Amino acid sequence: MTRKIRKITDRQVEAIRDLIEDGPAEVMWDSKVSGLFVRVGRHKITWTFQKEYRTRGKRGTTFRRLGFYPSMGVVAARKAALMYAGQIAAGKPMPGLRDATTLDQALVEYDSHLRAQSKQRGKPATWARIVQSYARLHLSPSFGKWTLAELSGAPAMVRDFHKSVTKEAGPGAADHCCRILAALYKNMAKLDRSLPPQSPCSAVKYHGYTPSTAGLAFDQFPDWCRAVGVLPPMKQAYYRFCLLTGARPGEAVRIKWADVDTRKRTVVIRQSKSGADIVVPLSSAIARELKRARGADDVRVFPGAEWFKDELPAKGRALRRTYRTVAADLAVNEVLTRLLMGHSMSGINQSYINALVLTGGPGLREAQRKISQRIVTLLG
Repeated sequence: MTRKIRKITDRQVEAIRDLIEDGPAEVMWDSKVSGLFVRVGRHKITWTFQKEYRTRGKRGTTFRRLGFYPSMGVVAARKAALMYAGQIAAGKPMPGLRDATTLDQALVEYDSHLRAQSKQRGKPATWARIVQSYARLHLSPSFGKWTLAELSGAPAMVRDFHKSVTKEAGPGAADHCCRILAALYKNMAKLDRSLPPQSPCSAVKYHGYTPSTAGLAFDQFPDWCRAVGVLPPMKQAYYRFCLLTGARPGEAVRIKWADVDTRKRTVVIRQSKSGADIVVPLSSAIARELKRARGADDVRVFPGAEWFKDELPAKGRALRRTYRTVAADLAVNEVLTRLLMGHSMSGINQSYINALVLTGGPGLREAQRKISQRIVTLLG
């Protein structure tokens, strides 16, 4: 097939786009920069650079997708092509399309990395599952076949993707997708030194969206109670347990029935944020919620809780903050509150703290009982 070589202009590209309508795509090669060509199709116009090279006695050909018209005009495309030609001349050619890592391939590598981290820390691979969900819904359909090098060279496309996901799924989902993409790219850059240093998300303006962590006001407790009361028993138990103990959401998710000791009236939270196992004394109210959760699963107390997406006035860390507010309102000693919530305490050995709990140490059980009683009263 004969190449159409000419000095490409933006006006020519516009004219060809108007002429092809439903016909086949047309390819034009630029006479000014060797190896640069534009493919004008019905749905998109793509700038690509092709260059042959030889390294260590081995010949190869690299293809780089530079960008898309009209966000990239002919002047910018020539500039990008010359930049990559310079890299090749310096002996740093980018991998060809057959050898370059695609986003889908990088997602597999990133998933393995996250699961290995979780296993090393003795925690479930919750974040790996979340990444898989966002990849399946948003990242793979849009960029699955793109190479990471192409994504690094198309920050405008990633920016537009962020805007599109914002409209489709909200600002939180859009920010999550791009943070995952940036982290994935950074992880692969450690393994592939040929990747450009620029992150694909360099042009993204994050919304800065974060879920609300404000605790419940005291007059909001009845509304929260009614909202939780219509949920299945196991979900009710999970949310009330988090409120009554001030446990972090991830800590409550990991609790197993083997960690609950009804005789000693304690529950052990494994691998807390402080890195140690924490023994939490059970009040009667907390014990009732554990009883409510019985039968859902033989191993985990709250199976599937990491995927709960119920619309509530407060959940997650907001319930932890509410617990601390109630403790402060009752004038519970700050040290006791921090011990009950599993804060790291410099200078105090965690095994000593656990021994205090198990022996009903100085006020810990009484403080837990007072906080639970006040929360139950506020819930009506």
